Amino acid sequence: MRRSEKILCAILGLLLSGNSGGVAAAGPAMEPVAIPTPVVRTAADLYQTPAGVRTAYVRGIQMELLAHGYGPGGVDGVMGARTRAAIRAYQLDAGLTIDGEPSPELLDHLKFVQPKINRFGDPVMGIVLQVQRELAKRGYYLGPHDGLNGPGTRGAVRRFRADARLLGDYAIDSRLLQQIRDAPAEIKAERLYSDG
Repeated sequence: MRRSEKILCAILGLLLSGNSGGVAAAGPAMEPVAIPTPVVRTAADLYQTPAGVRTAYVRGIQMELLAHGYGPGGVDGVMGARTRAAIRAYQLDAGLTIDGEPSPELLDHLKFVQPKINRFGDPVMGIVLQVQRELAKRGYYLGPHDGLNGPGTRGAVRRFRADARLLGDYAIDSRLLQQIRDAPAEIKAERLYSDG
């Protein structure tokens, strides 16, 4: 019996045995079947994983590169020349081995290393940066997470406030940050915006 048939039989057996109508499961009890998950530790492992996993990693790396000010091109999960160049530029600035390859280690470095390495030089902090990050999670902002209240940030705030039906001014402050965080999860950009 193939693995998929075993899983299907096990599910069917559970459903039938839990039926209050008195129908008993047909056949002997099946032992649980472990479903393997891909272990991804290095760039080489990444290329051995299913295409969907690879695409998710590349997309995550592209989003982080963009947030750090390195222009990877689109956030589409495709390893193109611009993404490879952005990876190399980040690796150079971060003092990593320069290979231009996506990897789980690179994604972890982009997400967790402190202080953050970015194209702008100095560490970025403040309310505007937090607003940019919250708006990016909802798809309203795809510009660099630079902490600057520029036209792209103001446009993203305008679009979010319109979709959330928030009245009042467009000041980027702690009140706005809390409104973004408290907004229902379904308030998201219908399309991704990269500028104001």
